[in-house]
Amino acid sequence: MVEKLSYPKFARIDSPQALKKLKQSDLPAFCNYLREFILQSVAMSGGHLSSNLGSVELTVALHYVFNSPFDRFCWDVGHQCYTHKILTGRKSEFSTIRKKGGLSGFPKRSESEHDLYNTGHAGTAISQAMGEAIGIRLASMPARGEEHPIPTCIAIVGDASIVTGMSFEAMNHAGFARTPMLVILNDNEMSISQNVGALSYRLTQLINTRFYKKSKRGFIAFVAKIPFIGKVINRLAKRFRMSMKSLAIDHQFFGELGFRYLGPIDGHDVVRMVNVLSSLPPIEEPILLHVVTKKGHGYKLAEKDPIEYHGVATFNPHEGILRKEKKSINLSQVVGETLTYLGERDERLAVITPAMKEGSGLTPFAGKFPSRFFDTGIAEQHATTFAGALASTGLKPFLCIYSTFLQRGYDQLVQDIALMNLPVRLVIDRAGCVGQDGETHQGFYDIAFMAALPNIQILSARNAEELVKMLVFANNYNSGPLAIRFPKKEFPLFDIAKVINKVKREKYNPFRAEILASGKDVAILSEGVFAVKALEARKYLSQTKCSALVMDVKSLKPLAVNQILNAIRGKKLVVTLENHGLIGGLGALVARVLAERGIQTKHLALGFPDTVVGHGSIAEIEKEFGLTGEKIAQKISHTLLKQK
Repeated sequence: MVEKLSYPKFARIDSPQALKKLKQSDLPAFCNYLREFILQSVAMSGGHLSSNLGSVELTVALHYVFNSPFDRFCWDVGHQCYTHKILTGRKSEFSTIRKKGGLSGFPKRSESEHDLYNTGHAGTAISQAMGEAIGIRLASMPARGEEHPIPTCIAIVGDASIVTGMSFEAMNHAGFARTPMLVILNDNEMSISQNVGALSYRLTQLINTRFYKKSKRGFIAFVAKIPFIGKVINRLAKRFRMSMKSLAIDHQFFGELGFRYLGPIDGHDVVRMVNVLSSLPPIEEPILLHVVTKKGHGYKLAEKDPIEYHGVATFNPHEGILRKEKKSINLSQVVGETLTYLGERDERLAVITPAMKEGSGLTPFAGKFPSRFFDTGIAEQHATTFAGALASTGLKPFLCIYSTFLQRGYDQLVQDIALMNLPVRLVIDRAGCVGQDGETHQGFYDIAFMAALPNIQILSARNAEELVKMLVFANNYNSGPLAIRFPKKEFPLFDIAKVINKVKREKYNPFRAEILASGKDVAILSEGVFAVKALEARKYLSQTKCSALVMDVKSLKPLAVNQILNAIRGKKLVVTLENHGLIGGLGALVARVLAERGIQTKHLALGFPDTVVGHGSIAEIEKEFGLTGEKIAQKISHTLLKQK
């Protein structure tokens, strides 16, 4: 339960209509109330914190001035949408955010008419706002002489999102088409990690330049009052400033794209924000309003370390996130530590990430080998092609990328890596069920979309040690592109260096399957971490006198076909079990092998169905779809009974 909050008079404000009844002078206090509410709520439920603390005033000002859902708000990603959710009738449900059956952590159409799109990937808002602006005008063209109010279409875009290729494409189109729309650039100099790139650098320069000018105004006014010489000095200074105008970067970049540039303004001065938005000229052209905010604003711990407080589990807001004794290691950290170890011994090893240095566990590598670490920003297409080019020069590039984000670089994976058979190492994090981030981040499609491509090989690690072995193997594999997929999961601490040395002695071959347990009635072919579930199901089956063989296939492409055929020989049932969608995954690949060879053995494919899988804990989602050891055993027993 949320603690008693300051400003209790604001407790019932949970709609745009109620917000508009406040006086402008009340808005700063109301923003403080909202920030306190978000902090306490997220501390109890977990979620995205620092980005939402930084966008409170901006969101309040937008809802105070405009009229959602008549005016169309298009949010870029959803890390900044919590205040929007609170102000659009969802405050009473806020304790359920990111929980199964509760509110999504991102904008979601099914939740509210105020959420126009399900938004989990960056760079989409300007395209959507442009589409809204044009579509509304075409769909409701009034009869001649008849007047109708026209909605204002607004894209709220973080500075990390505006540097994506898709945002540039949309601005180029909107500027050329002179589409009447408003883009709010929420500039906090960060995505999840620190921003990279020339535009980010220019925005920082622009902020400093504008704020520097503002701070000088008082001095200029003072100089003007000096008797006799004050006016002369000011005239000279003005002439100098005019001569330097062509060197100013101000709005030229956005102006060249066809946008009218306004700003930058302080995004934490809510009254100033309201006044600026209220006094905008009629939006008859593309306008970009540059707003400067601070991630984590109002909560000192998040301001000091916005990366640590970007996405949080439950914590005590008075104490902050406490460092606990490290007893486990997540698979992203395993990747980072392994690549750092390998990088010390191989100067050709390079690492690329699209703006996920911390999330992908790459901070140690980046710190040790800055010249071989490349953070491309939110630019998955560029990152993928760039990795292919590095491979072409003889380097050993590891493209460390989430499964959901690799989807954005699919054309580049096809054209610029697979077709040319370039030896890029694809390290695919968050493969399979991701839990609380929900449908936009589920990694259920990577096996399917990669298996369709020529040359590429696909591996799946069942545990942390296996992941280390696969990474070592990948570093020495130069026959073509190699993908290694693994989920969001933790394992007990272990000695990574010891495992690496063991791989060298063993002559490890991940293209061979491994039998984890023998059995004569059923063959369970498992993919990745679901090997544990297969072994659990085997125990339940043994209680019914059913003996099950469990095989970790390891390599999804190529499949170890001869080993699989030997394993299923004489079995009553072949079961495939995968942390992936059923369409195009392990089950589909095995079914094709059975069909091609005319094998009549009954096949039961278990994995995630062809449906949108929402948010909740990973355990809850797996239970919902019957992917626990007990439920798997029950499905196997039921299938065997139907055969009799």
